[in-house]
Amino acid sequence: MTYTTIQTIEASGIPYLEYRPQPEVNEDVIITIEFTPEAQSPDSEYQYTQPEFVFNDLVTTKQQWEHCHKYHLPETELEIFRICEMGLVDSLTPSGELLSQPRWKYGVRNGVKDLVWYEEQALVRITPSNPDWF
Repeated sequence: MTYTTIQTIEASGIPYLEYRPQPEVNEDVIITIEFTPEAQSPDSEYQYTQPEFVFNDLVTTKQQWEHCHKYHLPETELEIFRICEMGLVDSLTPSGELLSQPRWKYGVRNGVKDLVWYEEQALVRITPSNPDWF
């Protein structure tokens, strides 16, 4: 445990330092990134949407999720990933108008080095019922 100097107190002409225990620092720092797109013209049929997932979300593929539920397999059978990259795929006209509905893609690490990209509809957010998984 570390201590922080709070104040100096003087008693009978002798200074004394007052210390207070410093709380332990939580190493997990949560960073929030807000997506604020430029507003499209009101007559545009396409708009930017907020992403379904955010960095560090736990996800699995919808295919694995449906397989586990179909055959009543335990959640530990799922291959769980963390969102580590995000990309917005949009196609614009030279004037900056959207040609089609923009979509989000999410990058997860498959193993240590391999980055695999998934479309939003191919992933399912995981909220583990057992916190000892990680």
